[in-house]
This record gives sequence, structure tokens and C-alpha cells, in this order.
Amino acid sequence: MVEITFLGSGGGRFITITQMRSTGGFLINSSVRLYVDPGPGALVRSWRYKLDPRKLDAIFVSHRHVDHCSDLEVMVEGMTIGVTKKRGVLIASKSVIEGDETHTPAVSKYHTDSLEEVHVANPGDRFVLGEDELIITPSIHSDPTTVGFRMRTAEGDISYIPDTEYFEGLKELHDGARIVIASVTRPQDMKIPYHLTTEDAVYFLRGLKKKPELFVMNHVGMKMHFANPHKEAKFIENVTGVKTIVAKEGLKVMVHGDEVALRTLRPVRFV
Repeated sequence: MVEITFLGSGGGRFITITQMRSTGGFLINSSVRLYVDPGPGALVRSWRYKLDPRKLDAIFVSHRHVDHCSDLEVMVEGMTIGVTKKRGVLIASKSVIEGDETHTPAVSKYHTDSLEEVHVANPGDRFVLGEDELIITPSIHSDPTTVGFRMRTAEGDISYIPDTEYFEGLKELHDGARIVIASVTRPQDMKIPYHLTTEDAVYFLRGLKKKPELFVMNHVGMKMHFANPHKEAKFIENVTGVKTIVAKEGLKVMVHGDEVALRTLRPVRFV
């Protein structure tokens, strides 16, 4: 079984600073436990849903923007048992590991030295994680080193499309994936550079030769939030015929055999 648990569904600077939607990223539990884009709240929300960061095997970070990487170091500390054991894998964009012209690295040498493996991810790279394979895919974003992935598992492929504008070739990269998680930040008629809109999602899905069983809208921006993302999702589903949902904190997607099931987890209450 493959389980995908969302610790947040928000994205963009205004959703991030208001937390009108949480921004914790998501966890894929397959043959390994892979945390994806640990933004603000990743650590706290992991514990809220009984997901122990000390049991992580790997972390993937798509790019250096704070809503994707602010909790990276503390999640590395979890994965390395408080930096007492050299373990775990970090796969991340060049900007996350090395920094760029406007950003320092998102992770210190102290933390990278505690890991077994650290990889700067470039499109086309392939990484073996347990019995799974992570194939790195390109994006076109304001951070030019942004990358996504296609994860090959025993239950089928899981694709992650992070912040990007639509580009030719995007369909081919993710065609045939069983689950597609995409950062659809903007609603209809509100396009901005470097981000996907509802129209882009429709164009993407209609162009696939083999459509996914589930399309998950993630990284909801403020404009999408107020436009009613569930209404946008229903529009996408009606036009493309692909089951489309909006990610939310506590959503679990379970893939096993012929079944793709959804469940909403109940948070643990701390005194």
C-alpha cells in the first residue's frame, strides 16, 4: 500500500503568513517514508497526525521558497534522531542545498553532515529509495532550479508537479501516473507567471493519453482560496472526466491494488 498524507494544502506568501490554509507539505509512505516540501508547520502538524519525524527515511524539497522549506532543518533533526545518528537522504533543488543570488541555503552544513546522502536534484536524475524510484522532473518557476518528481512504486506512479507555469512537455513527463499532485495556485481567469491555473490543469489533463485515477489540487493560493477551490476542482472534473479533489490538512490518500481510497484523519489534541 502507498499512503499520502497531507499536512497542509496552502501556498504563496499571503496564505503562508496568515495560515488561512496550512502549509506543511505532505508525506508519502511507500517502501520508504518520504516527506515532501516541509513548509511552515510541518513538524507540528506531523505530530498532530501521529507521524513521527524520527521514522522518516528521506526528504524532498522542490525549491528554496519559504513555503516549501522553512521546516527543513527541524525535519532533518527529526530524521537523524536529534542529529545523533547519521541517517536519511535529502534530495532537493540546487537553491535549497547551495543557495542562489538572493537566498542562502535552506539547510546548514551542520545538518547536511548528519545525513547519509545529500543530492542536488536536476531534471532527469533518478534516485532509488527502498523499492521505489524517484525520477526528477523540470519546472518553470521564478526559482529556476525548481524540480518535481515522478515516483515509481509497486502500486503505480505518483507524480508531484510543484510551482511551475504550464510548458510543452509537462504532459509527457506525467502521462500514465496513477496519482497526480499539482500546485494549482490560481483560479480561472487569474493567471500570473510561474504558476498553474484551473485552465492549465484542464489543458494538462485533457492532453494525457492515460489519465490519472486521481488529480489532487495542492498549494492553494489566496486568490484560489477565496474563489472556492472545491468549485474549481468540480469544474476540472466535469470538463476532463478525471476525479479531482482539493488537498487539505489531515487528508490521507491510500492506494492499494485496484483501489484508491480517501480518509480524513482526526488530529491529536495536546494539552
